[in-house]
Amino acid sequence: MKTIIITTDFSESALNAARYAAKLAKSVDANHLILYHAYDNLPIGTDLPMTDATPSLVEEQSLSNLRTVQAELIRVLGENDHVNVQLVTNNFPLLRGIEGLAEEWHADLVVAGTTGRSNLEQALIGSNTVNLASSLKLPLLIVPADADYDPIQKIVFACDLRKVSDSTPVAEIGHWLERLRAKLLVLNVTVEGKNVSPDAIMEQYKMHALLDIFQPEYHYKTGDDIAEEIEEFAKEHDAGLIVTIPKSYGFFERLFRRSISKQLIKKSAIPLLLLRDKE
Repeated sequence: MKTIIITTDFSESALNAARYAAKLAKSVDANHLILYHAYDNLPIGTDLPMTDATPSLVEEQSLSNLRTVQAELIRVLGENDHVNVQLVTNNFPLLRGIEGLAEEWHADLVVAGTTGRSNLEQALIGSNTVNLASSLKLPLLIVPADADYDPIQKIVFACDLRKVSDSTPVAEIGHWLERLRAKLLVLNVTVEGKNVSPDAIMEQYKMHALLDIFQPEYHYKTGDDIAEEIEEFAKEHDAGLIVTIPKSYGFFERLFRRSISKQLIKKSAIPLLLLRDKE
């Protein structure tokens, strides 16, 4: 991993996510952090009206705010002066801006916080996070507001048992295990009382065939609240990271309806890494 994009709205949550990303960069020997602010996404709460006369002032203020975050990351990085912290701001839609940076710099990861600065901005940032999770082709790391980085020794891969061979990003999971030198715990949670698919046993065999190379532990649980079961399992096993695929368990399928992924992001103090389906 060489390049990490950190998207920020200058909230405390976003600043915490940026600190987390900087500490992660040291752990995985990344050498390029891109601090990115798409100011078109945050007219709310700014003192400057978004008119034709003020875009340059908004950009100037955004760069000033980015420099403040940059200084904090340089402090966190300490003597790791081989890590370059680059600043980028523009008025692109967030997804488009990140995709452009990812293509230009061959980025490996995008990091985002979970909430904004006010209730209204929390809804906005939540929407942006959902949009990124649904459409972004890169791995997306969502960092809870109170999460702090510690060396990650255990990773929980929360998966369902549908189309395992087609959807499980085995190579990407392997890369993360190698980068972090972590142990893999594979977790499947089914809803209490729900009929198990006749194909589930075959899918379990496929899962073992794909992941046994990593010598993981396999765990199967049932419960009324899948997000709660995943979080509690991760906490009980002292996991530092929860990994899943956005389509698993209906993650991010319904923005304003009951959604397991949104529950998990709200509840969990453990960072959530969203990987893409295997192409």
